[in-house]
Amino acid sequence: MYAKRLALALILLAVSSPVMAEMLIWDAVTTYTDGTPVGTSRVMYRVFWSESMSMIPLTEIGTASRGTKRKFHVAHESMPRGATIYFTARAIVEGAESANAAPLTWTVPKRNPSAPGNFRRYQKEETK
Repeated sequence: MYAKRLALALILLAVSSPVMAEMLIWDAVTTYTDGTPVGTSRVMYRVFWSESMSMIPLTEIGTASRGTKRKFHVAHESMPRGATIYFTARAIVEGAESANAAPLTWTVPKRNPSAPGNFRRYQKEETK
């Protein structure tokens, strides 16, 4: 049996959450490229990012094996603050991997930590 190419029509969205994690979500793949339904076959997804519109090189964020979303952290992925990032994903069904989804463009937030407050010199008192 030959592997059919998959149709991957994903819609990716970046959403900020209060714990500084980001979430990508997309529509489930339900058919192969020839229109045949995937049926009950398990569909997994690989999610990637790149700083290049050409999507080369790709850095893998990870897989989504139970659903159509993937959480990531900007710092853990070493995404440069203020840079434009391009996300894509691929579906995997029965070992066959799809082409890349159309890229989602996102600008990494320029969050910087606050400066320390109440900065002072500490001197231990001498006991007599």
